[in-house]
Amino acid sequence: SSTNVVPGSNGSVIAVNGQLVVAQEINVQMSADFTTSTLVSIGNLDNEILDNESRYTGTSTSNSFTVSADGLYQVIINTQLATTVGTSPVVGIWDNTPDLPTNPNGQWIARVNDKAATDLQTYTLISAVQMYAGRTYSFRVSNTASTTIKAESSGSTGSGPITQMTVKRLK
Repeated sequence: SSTNVVPGSNGSVIAVNGQLVVAQEINVQMSADFTTSTLVSIGNLDNEILDNESRYTGTSTSNSFTVSADGLYQVIINTQLATTVGTSPVVGIWDNTPDLPTNPNGQWIARVNDKAATDLQTYTLISAVQMYAGRTYSFRVSNTASTTIKAESSGSTGSGPITQMTVKRLK
């Protein structure tokens, strides 16, 4: 008998325990700049390029997502931050689920930080982290000074999208 191995949804096909499945993928871009000076879930990260399991929510003030299965997930974050030279902004993925008593407000599971050498600096994170079904995650930023996450990079020859964040199940 013939078995249909054509995926039923958008995304990359991976093999998990001998079965072909479409990997959960979330890929989002900024719709407008977002400014903060504290640890917050990034707002305006609401231009969904791909959310093949409808597990991502992005609004003008925040974002969050869940994963459908425990597994190893690739994280790709590229963003341009405008902030005060000498401060050390952090951007990454936050596990919103409290782990009492050590992390009652959640914790970073993937992050990039660097001392700002200029008032406009690009940060990139490419990593793989274990993520778990039943937990809620968010893309976050933190700094001690006012920080703007830029939706577009622009110059004398034009502009284009700069901030994009991706989570993709690997296994």
